[in-house]
Amino acid sequence: MKELFYNFAPLIFVSVCSVIWLIAFYYCGISNLRSILVAHIITQLFLFFACGVIIKDLYQKANRDCLTGVYNRRSFFSKMPVVYKIMLPVSLMMIDIDNFKRINDTYGHQAGDQVLTQFADILKSNARKEDMIVRLGGEEFAVVLPQTCKENAVKMAERIKRAVEEKNFTFDYVSEKITVSIGIVTTDFPMNTDILLKYADKALYKAKEIKNMVVAYEQLELAKAR
Repeated sequence: MKELFYNFAPLIFVSVCSVIWLIAFYYCGISNLRSILVAHIITQLFLFFACGVIIKDLYQKANRDCLTGVYNRRSFFSKMPVVYKIMLPVSLMMIDIDNFKRINDTYGHQAGDQVLTQFADILKSNARKEDMIVRLGGEEFAVVLPQTCKENAVKMAERIKRAVEEKNFTFDYVSEKITVSIGIVTTDFPMNTDILLKYADKALYKAKEIKNMVVAYEQLELAKAR
């Protein structure tokens, strides 16, 4: 609900302002005062819209990664308690771009930024509406999959891995192939988010030992760690 307010703040502010001034306009019977009201309406609509845009922009900057447009680490930790309450089982996918440092070292950080943006687009095109895509930092991303069992999470991870393998990542007239390693953890019960992240990271670590792999953490071990 709070996120909806911030996203639609410009429209909400303008709508409220319009209703107020239409009521005032209707009850004002003198023509010259009506002209003044029209001028005030236009001015106030502009100010309210600008205020709404600023609020929306501040909210986006606080909760979204400025490069890729996906959620940032702060949003991830603030939203997970809500996910646990109503959307179990939850699968968490941690994704790391293999050998990303080589791209930065060879082509520069601007090229690396373009790769991150294109990779985020792949995640967006493969995610469902209810999924939450997060950039945890650097070349490391996470995808929160509400109401998703381990088997379905693995299927989605394999689909993302194939999409990355098949894409030509282009930047500065150069085309490169990249791969990703993916670690998955699934829980049927609410958990401390740091613990869930820890076990997803363990699965990712195993995947990165080989690279271009998907590894799912065993739920039995996760239950013991609860």
